[in-house]
Amino acid sequence: MRESWKVGLLAAGLLAAAMPVQADEASDKAEIADLKARLSRLEARMESGASAPAASADGGAVLSVPSGLQGVRIGGFVDTTYTYNLDRPETGTNTLRVFDTRTNSFMINNAELVLDKPVSSESPVGFKTSLMFGTDAEVVGGVSTGLSTTATANEVELQQGYVEYLAPVGNGLGLKFGKFSTLHGAEVIEAKDNWNISRSFLFGYAIPFTHTGIRAHYPVSDQLMVMAGVNNGWDVVDDTNKAKTVELGFSATPLDGVTLGSTYMFGAEQAANNHHQRHLIDVVAGWQPVDALQLKLNYDYGWEDDAVAFRNNAVWHGLAGYARYALTDKAAVSLRTEYFNDADGVRTAFNTGTGLNGLVDTHIRLYEATLTGEYQVHPNLLARLEYRHDKSDAGVFLAQDSEKASFQDTVAMEFIAPF
Repeated sequence: MRESWKVGLLAAGLLAAAMPVQADEASDKAEIADLKARLSRLEARMESGASAPAASADGGAVLSVPSGLQGVRIGGFVDTTYTYNLDRPETGTNTLRVFDTRTNSFMINNAELVLDKPVSSESPVGFKTSLMFGTDAEVVGGVSTGLSTTATANEVELQQGYVEYLAPVGNGLGLKFGKFSTLHGAEVIEAKDNWNISRSFLFGYAIPFTHTGIRAHYPVSDQLMVMAGVNNGWDVVDDTNKAKTVELGFSATPLDGVTLGSTYMFGAEQAANNHHQRHLIDVVAGWQPVDALQLKLNYDYGWEDDAVAFRNNAVWHGLAGYARYALTDKAAVSLRTEYFNDADGVRTAFNTGTGLNGLVDTHIRLYEATLTGEYQVHPNLLARLEYRHDKSDAGVFLAQDSEKASFQDTVAMEFIAPF
């Protein structure tokens, strides 16, 4: 009897211990089944292109990103400079400079924020917005008045804002509708993508900066891209007349290390005038003979009907050469030389009576040589140092004591932080 009592007590204890184990196993199986169901729903949403909701602490959905925002990128940079004019002009400004206008002054040139969604065959609808803050925005946001461009006092500007669609035509027909940067020139508005701190005379006076309209581009092959578009004109959002401006161009890589691009633009640009046409031909060629050396050449030729008093047409043209040599993975040196002939003084506003010399119908020939060194201090910090010499065949540069000089020398430093 004593032994039977002991055996019964032991069996009861084992049964009681086994009951919670079985309960835990049942709970684990239920949790695993629930996780599998959630995973199946998530995979189904991803396959259908819908975004997955974020989960709160209790497992509930609190946020859902629209499918149209999938693939959106954010980026930009901050560009700051200091420029000193060795001629020490009383006005505190550098003559005939478009972006680096102030001497002996620290400048926040551009704090740019970019949001974009690139297009692809899988996601054919995209967009891009580029918002500028700083003194560069004053220039890009300038309004076109006749032939010259007058900057506003607004240091905030929407440089680009367009919708893009990749149509399923042939190799893919790209369409942009809105405001976008010009196709002309070897330089761009974004300082981080140029080789020098200052901009060339060609970039400042020979070509426009932005256009508002529609643009199409089509890759004929891996080596050839063609472009065409219609817009409101040079550096204007709202058209100043009833006419439109047409742009035609191409970019090609005919050989390894060789690039070639050209754009032709024509249209009536004078306010309230639909007839007098402005034309511009821009050619940019590039060559990289070795990995460390890059070369570029830029030529511009422009003319406009009935733009100058006492003459029928205004003409301007120029040539700029660029060279960049990478000393190391972090250090490089760049050289730019150029010649710009504003034959009728229209692009530099020297024929209006409001130019620096106050003369009418003045021929302006400008030359410059710029040497720039750069060093990549950090992947997110680029430092540059520059010396530039400007020269003219006339005394157009303001100097100390309000005197006029035929040359101008500046030194500048720049720090750019891309993100």
